[in-house]
This record gives sequence, structure tokens and C-alpha cells, in this order.
Amino acid sequence: MNHPTTVHLLISGFIVGIIFFQTALSAPIVFKYLQKDQSSIYIRKIFPRLFILISVLGLSITSVELLNKSGSFAALLTAILSIVLPVICYLMVPATNKATDSGNHKKFKQLHTISVLFIVVVFFANLLWPFV
Repeated sequence: MNHPTTVHLLISGFIVGIIFFQTALSAPIVFKYLQKDQSSIYIRKIFPRLFILISVLGLSITSVELLNKSGSFAALLTAILSIVLPVICYLMVPATNKATDSGNHKKFKQLHTISVLFIVVVFFANLLWPFV
């Protein structure tokens, strides 16, 4: 059995913590206490950075796993998912913003749902890979 590396565990924990913080603490406060125009500015600034940060952390995990020749498939898959899915989310940001600005609620809902699902996959992959 391959044992998880401490570095990978720490980075995965950081990814899980970032996603949890944004979802459970930051976003609800922003939408509850800020005016719509203020919350829009915050959301448009924070999410692209969040996606980039998670991707960079995923790249770090990938480097660790490639250097650790005994890394497991689950560990490497988690690392790759942590790069690819947030990059896709990042690339969807302009279309999501455009859908919001033009009042295309259907398109916004589709894009938002995809980005949420991708980040949920990243969250659970990083949470569960050491147990697989």
C-alpha cells in the first residue's frame, strides 16, 4: 500500500479549507450583508483568484506526486483534478459574468452549476483520496 506524503496531505487540507471557508463562511456573509452591487464586485474578484489558487496548489501536488514515484493513482488523479477543473471554472468566468450582465438567467444557472459541481468534485477528491 502506498502511504500519502505529508506535503500532499497538507496541500489537500489547504484546498479543502479554502473551499469550505469560501462556501460556508465568506459567500453567505457577502450575500447577506452586502448590497447587490457590492457583492457582485467581491464575487467577480474572489472567484477567479480562488480558481487560480486551487490550480496552483493542484500543480504543487502534481509535482510532489511525480517526485514521489510510489504515489498512488488516487493521489495523482486528485492532483490532476485539482488543476484541470478549477482551470475550466476560471475559463468559464467571462461567460458567467456575461450571462449575468445580459440577464440570461438560464445560461448563468448552467455555468454556475457546472462550476459548483467541479469545485465539489475537487473538494471531495482532496478530502477522500488518502482513504482510497
